[in-house]
Amino acid sequence: MIFSTMVSNTTTRGSRRALMSSHHHLLLLSGVASLMPAVTNAFIATNQHHSNNNHQLTTLIHRRTVYLPKRNSFQLHSSSSSDEDQSTNSVTGPIYEMTNDNATPPKIKLFTKEGCTLCDKVKDILSEIRTDYPHSLYAVDITDDDKQVWFDKYKYDIPVLHMEDVYWTKHRLTKEEAIQGIEEAVGGGGEFEERKGEPDAGRLEH
Repeated sequence: MIFSTMVSNTTTRGSRRALMSSHHHLLLLSGVASLMPAVTNAFIATNQHHSNNNHQLTTLIHRRTVYLPKRNSFQLHSSSSSDEDQSTNSVTGPIYEMTNDNATPPKIKLFTKEGCTLCDKVKDILSEIRTDYPHSLYAVDITDDDKQVWFDKYKYDIPVLHMEDVYWTKHRLTKEEAIQGIEEAVGGGGEFEERKGEPDAGRLEH
């Protein structure tokens, strides 16, 4: 009887342990099962986050990409045409020429280039007095290909003026200075004393 009771108790304890163990496993499996949706959702959200980041990065790269236009034949042709136009815009030549029955009027050279506004002011001063003080005025464009010597000397100082092929003055000219210079050339029979201070940028640069 006692042995039977002990066996029964032992069996009961074993069954309980097995039952408890089984129950524990069931609880564990139940817990894992309950966590699966959350884990799955977290995994999906993580993948979506990485996908969004990759999309944003790709978009950023595309936005920051700089495309340089290719030079086409029209652009090259236009550039060549522009260069040709610049080469033909020389202002070298007579501005006006005058004659005098008694003597040859003094010859003045204005060293200039296209777009020189100070040169235009000097030209206006001389043109204003040419009737009373006859002279001929010629422009020398220092940017011409065959005027390299004059460009090297006068590139920083135009307008520069020569009277009878010798240096006279630079930068500006008043009406009084113009009249005085022309009268000196006429009185000297075409001779004019060269002034000091002729600019020479090329010499200073070397």
